[in-house]
Amino acid sequence: MKTENTYEVEQKEETAMLEAIANGDRQAFRQLHERFSGVVHSTIFKVLNDSMDTEDVAQEVFTSIWKKAAMYNRSKGKPLTWVTTMARNRAIDRLRHKQRQSRLNEDFKEERDALTTPTRIDSAAQAESNDRHRVVRSAVMELSQEQREAIQMAYFSGLTQSEIAEKLGEPLGTVKARIRRGMLKLRSVVPKRL
Repeated sequence: MKTENTYEVEQKEETAMLEAIANGDRQAFRQLHERFSGVVHSTIFKVLNDSMDTEDVAQEVFTSIWKKAAMYNRSKGKPLTWVTTMARNRAIDRLRHKQRQSRLNEDFKEERDALTTPTRIDSAAQAESNDRHRVVRSAVMELSQEQREAIQMAYFSGLTQSEIAEKLGEPLGTVKARIRRGMLKLRSVVPKRL
């Protein structure tokens, strides 16, 4: 049974490992990987429930640890908390990305089926659809450039929020906030105009 002192010693060791990793110490990285790989895989699998995706996301998490170990701040939590939070967030991003891809595939199939199935064009419905598209496009153009860019990357390019943050060179929290504020504005503006 672990005592409180054992936990403190482990936390100090883990903090030292992260500091060494930040300085490029591969042996410290191997030790941290050995210590945390089980909990990282478990955390990810609970979200994704898919072995292959779990392996992929775990690899991404450990790559991020290697690159971002210097960002660990001991005053904000234990190393284990930092790593498991990173794993959980990456897993959620992957899940959202897969869901978005699934929706896009379904939309594509519906579009394809609509194009291949002869239908009678209902001019009133077409006019209403055109109006809806015009209103949405107009509302999107009212967003700030940053919000518009983040939303377009997320919903039209199918990128995860982590991928957007990396592509824009912005913190993940900033990207999430832009998308959230942009979507809130769209949700408040679009229904009023329809």
